[in-house]
Amino acid sequence: MRTRWWRRIALVAALAASPAAARPVSAQGFRITGTSVADWVSLRPLQPDSIVASAAGDTVAGSTGDLRHGPNGQIVRCLAGEAYCYFRRPVAPIAGLPLTQDIEGTAWGLARGLRGYVHLRGRTSVGNAGDFWPQANDPVDVLAAYLELDRGRWRARAGRQWHASGLGYYDFDGAALLWRARTALALEGYAGWSLERGLNEPATSSEIAALEPFAPDERAYLFGAEAHWRPNGRFATSAVYQRELRTDRAGLYSERAAGDARARWLGATLDGRLVYDVAELQTNEARLRLQLPTWHRANLALQARHHRPFFELWTIWGAFSPVGFDEGLATVDWRPRGSNFSYAIHGGYRTYAQTDAAIGLRTNGWRAGADVSWHNLGHVSASGSYDVDIGSGASSTDARASLRWLQSERMSVGVTASITQSIYEFRIGTGRMYGLAIDGSTPLTDEVRLVGDIGLYQHALTNGAPGPDWTQRRASIQLEWMLGRDPGMAGAAP
Repeated sequence: MRTRWWRRIALVAALAASPAAARPVSAQGFRITGTSVADWVSLRPLQPDSIVASAAGDTVAGSTGDLRHGPNGQIVRCLAGEAYCYFRRPVAPIAGLPLTQDIEGTAWGLARGLRGYVHLRGRTSVGNAGDFWPQANDPVDVLAAYLELDRGRWRARAGRQWHASGLGYYDFDGAALLWRARTALALEGYAGWSLERGLNEPATSSEIAALEPFAPDERAYLFGAEAHWRPNGRFATSAVYQRELRTDRAGLYSERAAGDARARWLGATLDGRLVYDVAELQTNEARLRLQLPTWHRANLALQARHHRPFFELWTIWGAFSPVGFDEGLATVDWRPRGSNFSYAIHGGYRTYAQTDAAIGLRTNGWRAGADVSWHNLGHVSASGSYDVDIGSGASSTDARASLRWLQSERMSVGVTASITQSIYEFRIGTGRMYGLAIDGSTPLTDEVRLVGDIGLYQHALTNGAPGPDWTQRRASIQLEWMLGRDPGMAGAAP
């Protein structure tokens, strides 16, 4: 019931974008684009299992005693007073074919400055995809459906839409009004029923209730205001304030503010961002980045950053007091004159806040990496990269190499090889994941393009390390098509 009325509105908007709606007036027009995707995935799921506590062996080094070694070398969790120790073991591989259909439609010329936009997503699945593919069992989503009236100095929108700012993307069902002054100043206000980011569902949806034991019992109203000021081409700034309030007005789900600024002077660029959680009285993000002028075809960028995770007030995860970090980062890229090669290196150092964890975790971390690219005068290019990230409770290394033949923007073939190791939170033991993937695209007509890829990701454990098998095989085929002409404003995020 929660989305039926949106589906009806979306159907009306889609009919408005049909060719029949575009005929009466020559200034009218429409554009419909679609993306049809079929993914095939084969993987080994993990199944809960247990052993008697007396069968568990020695304690895993670095743990508090809860983690121990099982009789077959696997790591098990043994809680005090429990007769059994628990772990997850891989079972027989399963495979599935999730199918997704996206349709975007825009129609304009319905009246002076009036257009309609709709974005629908349909899903179904074959095989076991419904057991592991995100939202595979959700048949229809209305990602956006709104009417927009733009009269130069002001713009109004009504329907299911999004707002992009220094706080990120927020989806909502409601209205937004933008006013543009003659002095490079723009003011915008928006309000409506809030939708969860990345899900396009209210906080009371069954999808959230299935994951959150204390899911909200009331929807939220979203209210926000944003100002943009750009007096010239060298300076721009913006500020936004936003709050999400329970529909029964019994409390807040979030209250946040953000500011962004960018200045250019003598070839250098300085930009910064501040994101503040008003409800929790803490800074979630503070970043200052300096891009120095190009010197001998080399560019140097320096960045200072403070980060602390943000959680809405309704979720229990914020009660675990996640810690943040402070980081300094430097990046250098260089392309010698007359060379087909370009190079880049980066490195950073982090310090973490203190935790209340019972085990000792490192309080610092670092990351570093290098990239090299080669561009032939013809249609062939190659690239390689290596990155390492060592942090508090998690670390990873990643190496990639790729070769690509590019005939045009719509036709290409590429091959990518990768090696990845990730431990602790994203554990694949002391082994590595080796990947090999091939992708390509080709136009079938001027308005239809075929895109496909296939990849094998082989998990190899080393030194006799125990662990689940993360080996996967993936393939996908995608058909991109378009009807109608370019409207000049195709419904992209402003």
